Amino acid sequence: MQRRKGAKAQRLFDFEVGLVMRRVAIVVAILVAAQFAFHELLYRNSTRNVLIDTYRAPAIQSCARDARKQRLAVAAEAWQKPSSIKLVIGKDDLDVYFWQVDNPMWKARYTNPYLFIVAEKPSGYVLCEYDIIHRTASVQRM
Repeated sequence: MQRRKGAKAQRLFDFEVGLVMRRVAIVVAILVAAQFAFHELLYRNSTRNVLIDTYRAPAIQSCARDARKQRLAVAAEAWQKPSSIKLVIGKDDLDVYFWQVDNPMWKARYTNPYLFIVAEKPSGYVLCEYDIIHRTASVQRM
């Protein structure tokens, strides 16, 4: 009789240890996932900031040049201190699906980086889309 109680207690102890170990494993997995997500966030933010800082000056020069060609009256100060500057990967307005990898516009749609710069002027906003790969700007009034 004594042996049965001991065996039952041992099984109960093993079961409780198993539950504790599962909980520890889940907590460790959550911590690993959180660390990975944090490092990924740091990497993405720093890469974005470096790309913006690197291509800001040539983008602003190209945007100002294109605005002058289109005779948009935008002051030089508006380009030097834009109201927003944003890095975007790919152009959403191109009609290319992700499975059409042979399409010549596929890279422009999904992989090429662009800087979107918004400059304020008295009569509204001017949006400049700067293609980092081709080093071209496209300016339009908003």
